[in-house]
Amino acid sequence: MATEKQIAANRINAQRNTGPASEEAKAKVRMNAMRDGITGQVITLSDEDRPIFEYLKSEIIEDLQPKTTMELHLANSIAWDTWRIDHLRAIENNLYALGAQDPDCDTGCEHEQLHTAMAEALTFVKHSKKMALLSVYEQRLNRSIHKNMQKLSELQAERKRIYEQDLKEEVAIAEANEVNGLPYEAPTKRSKNGIVFSTAEVMAAANRKSVVSVARITGAAPKHIFFHGAWERYDDHTPNRPNSGLKVAAAA
Repeated sequence: MATEKQIAANRINAQRNTGPASEEAKAKVRMNAMRDGITGQVITLSDEDRPIFEYLKSEIIEDLQPKTTMELHLANSIAWDTWRIDHLRAIENNLYALGAQDPDCDTGCEHEQLHTAMAEALTFVKHSKKMALLSVYEQRLNRSIHKNMQKLSELQAERKRIYEQDLKEEVAIAEANEVNGLPYEAPTKRSKNGIVFSTAEVMAAANRKSVVSVARITGAAPKHIFFHGAWERYDDHTPNRPNSGLKVAAAA
């Protein structure tokens, strides 16, 4: 427990330490503290660390391809935990670097490599509790990443299953309209599972289904592509493209 003298000293130091005085220093601090665009929380990183972290986070999120808010939060948590693990490993390496300059870890050995090895051993002995604590933190973070990865995988699998199920129904309607010479327009309302399809999206799926069906039967690329213009307005992480210049014909 802090003594009265320590409390009084802390109060004096708090009054003296009012933060950066110059406008330049204040601007620098403001830049370091920024609000995260996903969690909405204010985070503080150095000017050197921020671009590296933001790049790591964006790459991990892009790899995990979240589509919903919950998926995005899980991907963001995985990115943060990955950064924290890297940070823990850096701390461990820095402890060994400090040990090399610590007189208590100086063995007096003239052989450079042997001296480094012995200094690292003495550093580990001296900071064994800290090393063990770092190991515990790393294990917890690894378990957190594994847990979030599993949860994210489950959410994405269920989302894709529902998407394919509802899309299959819309494709069947589009096929029926095509056979009967009727135009197809995707409904503006959400499906029973809350999905809103675009007309181009459904037509693209119907077009692919017809192409795959013909290819499986004939064992070769079809000469005709059903559902004209299916790819014209549909873009799912790939550039829009026409039907490869192949002849277009209506389904018989």
